Amino acid sequence: MTTSIKNLTPRQAWQTIPTDQWGTQEIQHLLRRAGFASNPEQVKEVRARGLEATLKKWFSKATPMTEPQETLMASEGMVQMRSMIRETEDPKEKNELRRKQREMNINSYRDYGIRWLQFARQPEYSPQEKYVMFLQDIFVVGRQAVQETGQLYDHQALLREQGLGSYPELAKQVSRSPAMIKYLNLNRNTKRAPNENFARELFELFTLGEGNYTEKDIKEAARAFTGYRYGDEGFKFIPNQHDNGEKTVFGQTGNFGGDEVIDIVYQQEAAQTFVPRELIAFYLTEDPLPESYVSELGQLWKAHGFDMSYLLITFFSSRAFYAPEFRGNLIKSPVQYYLGMCQDMDLDVVPLASRTLGFLRSMGQEFYNPPNVRGWVGGRHWINATTLEARRQLTRSLFWGINEEKLNADQVQDIKAARAEGYTRFSISGKEMVAMYQKGAPTVVNELCLQLFSKPLNNDFQKRLEDYLAKAENGKYHSTRDVILTLLQCPQYHLC
Repeated sequence: MTTSIKNLTPRQAWQTIPTDQWGTQEIQHLLRRAGFASNPEQVKEVRARGLEATLKKWFSKATPMTEPQETLMASEGMVQMRSMIRETEDPKEKNELRRKQREMNINSYRDYGIRWLQFARQPEYSPQEKYVMFLQDIFVVGRQAVQETGQLYDHQALLREQGLGSYPELAKQVSRSPAMIKYLNLNRNTKRAPNENFARELFELFTLGEGNYTEKDIKEAARAFTGYRYGDEGFKFIPNQHDNGEKTVFGQTGNFGGDEVIDIVYQQEAAQTFVPRELIAFYLTEDPLPESYVSELGQLWKAHGFDMSYLLITFFSSRAFYAPEFRGNLIKSPVQYYLGMCQDMDLDVVPLASRTLGFLRSMGQEFYNPPNVRGWVGGRHWINATTLEARRQLTRSLFWGINEEKLNADQVQDIKAARAEGYTRFSISGKEMVAMYQKGAPTVVNELCLQLFSKPLNNDFQKRLEDYLAKAENGKYHSTRDVILTLLQCPQYHLC
């Protein structure tokens, strides 16, 4: 039996959960929160490995995601295209080249979106990729502003590769990310006309939070980041664009560059609690914890050099994380809803960008396209009449299959390529449902409920489903499909 956070002091809250309190339900909770879903094989594997070893496996070293071929080709093609546009004087030809440039970016973006979903769908990478989503919701960049798929991929790869070390160092690397330089206008930040966008978000959204800096700090910090540019080879620093004058930031004066400003930020007390607070909101509860709990976690994090691997392992092994009030209280994001469903139903990501990315867009989380620099708010904002209907439509699509006669040539090729790579399960077949039915109604419903939900369903509701399935008045296929749909569409499945 785990302990409510109300009965834990701030110090006790972040201590490791006692071994005798870490059972099957706690493992399922960990898998659903750190990743996207929990299935019996994963539970067995985590139990055998143990909590500490599991968290070290997930959060000590990242596994790179291979750059999709289409992204790579688009990056190379973009260099040529820019050169051709510069050299072409004919306006019509320029427009045609720009049209091809946009088309190349759109196609590579769609391919990248599918490739990332396929990568994140694999259970061994799910915790890592959900953590990448967490970082992407802090260090936000968006497709509309960045446009070039290669820069989006590089930004995500940076978060993945550097995200498990020192957070201040990560912030420094992010300030050099071409996608970030473009998104927050660092490329327009000159010593004659400093642009404050990056400095403002650095303090407000990346490191300190609102109210922990002054307008003067922003103006002075913006000067420190002048000269940050990017080219075809990535980040470059332009010395004659940099302001070499003295700046005063948080009361300290010197000829600071961007890295020195970030070092000064991490001398501020507010920097200790910003990321832990974001972590709690993303993974634990959207209702704020008492400040004493956040402060305690922040002090531990600071004492370990603001190391993200330490913070994640401490957080996911803590007594607070397993407190009973934090089970089944978070609304799944559209990405978690989709990928979790794929894992729960043992399905592969459908490699049709218009369909799969379209569902995510309809549910309110288009791939790499957040609403603004604050990213997605999440929580209760995920659900409204439109997004809920999109979620229902998505669950129904699990039974559609793919009518290849209605696909265009590119889509047929996408399906063939996915199958060649071993992705073949895109829908639940009638044969599988009949086989499931043969297990008997109580077994089928009970197994699904144990796997799908964080908390037990109402007994009467579960019994009604068993009776409906046992009668099979709509036939074995349709009755089994109806039960699965009912469970995937019920309010509890939107929670983890």
